[in-house]
Amino acid sequence: MLSNPLLVAGALVAGGTVIVRKRVADRSGVVLVHAARTAAVGDRGSLHDVVATSCPSLVGSETARFVPTAALPTADMQTCYNGICEGFRRPRLVEYERELIATEDGGTIGLDWSPPFAQMPEDDRPIVLLSHGLSGGSQETYVQQTVKHLTSAPYHFRTVVVNYRGCAGVPLTTHVLYNGGLTSDYGHAVDHVRRRFPDSALIGVGYSLGANLVTKYAGEQGAACPLMAAVSVCNPYNLEAASDAIERPTIRNKYLYAPALLLGLMRILRRHRKTIDAGPVQLDHEAIAKITRIRQFDDLITARAFGYKDSADYYAQCSCAQFLPRVRIPLLAISSLDDPVCPADVIPTDVFRANPHLVLAVTQFGGHLGYYESLSSTWLPRPIGEFCAAIFGRAGQ
Repeated sequence: MLSNPLLVAGALVAGGTVIVRKRVADRSGVVLVHAARTAAVGDRGSLHDVVATSCPSLVGSETARFVPTAALPTADMQTCYNGICEGFRRPRLVEYERELIATEDGGTIGLDWSPPFAQMPEDDRPIVLLSHGLSGGSQETYVQQTVKHLTSAPYHFRTVVVNYRGCAGVPLTTHVLYNGGLTSDYGHAVDHVRRRFPDSALIGVGYSLGANLVTKYAGEQGAACPLMAAVSVCNPYNLEAASDAIERPTIRNKYLYAPALLLGLMRILRRHRKTIDAGPVQLDHEAIAKITRIRQFDDLITARAFGYKDSADYYAQCSCAQFLPRVRIPLLAISSLDDPVCPADVIPTDVFRANPHLVLAVTQFGGHLGYYESLSSTWLPRPIGEFCAAIFGRAGQ
């Protein structure tokens, strides 16, 4: 019998935790959304068959589930731990070799290869290209964990992270940065990788804003897409809706998400201000100094730099949802229903049910780019690795 009130309280909390964990586990299964008949994937059957037989993290009553660690039980905690807390102690999980490539307009893109070529000489093994989220780069923990998983046994794939203009230490050599719809830069990176490794199959993986970009690219390319497949993780789909979600008048938005996301953008802008100001577009720095919302950033900077009428025009032209019906390669999308940044109500489930080339994997939990099963590991690399191996048709070399 527990006589100490603190021990009694602790026992009650522990018991409550068990009950909560059971409830979470009961709702942790992965739900797939796809067409009644999915497209063929080579000679390996339909896309659904490939996923069902090769991706246990996505299909299977016992294996297809994500249960958040008890240390990060809510969407906000999952999201904050990944996006903010990790920033104070971001681990170095992988080693990169950087290659800078020039775009046709004089811009610079940074390709971070892993493993370095001294460790993995050039050959024809499959390559996975990863695209980071808003103002991110190859240093992000969610990127590093996936790279580590894909380059290790049993896969041993080659990976390359596409770092966009001005991000992750890439020099800004033009007067503009990048945006969530600038598929010309992504296509330039894909073409460069194809030229360097003409015999390697390619899959593109995108996170958040990078997922929007990769998906838009796949839709624009249609049947001519040089990627063998694509993976979209925590995709906003509708940039205006995502912006609206972040600007809803809630405490967490006002003091957490909006400031954190805006901080990354403003940091990049300040870092490259001299180069940007030397260009033909004159920015209103007095107004920029008063920015408190991402939409204002896109009105005053993104829209003006890229010739859009305003942020609404930018969002309308660059949101990937309108390009999903034109995708003609296998595309796996992973979204969480509790994502506080990319709300569940904008996921275009009707398109996933109509286009046989798409499969949407929905989880109840995960937050935005979180998916922490423990404080040191995430669930995301597993389904990504399984899907890539299934599409490539082999488990590495």
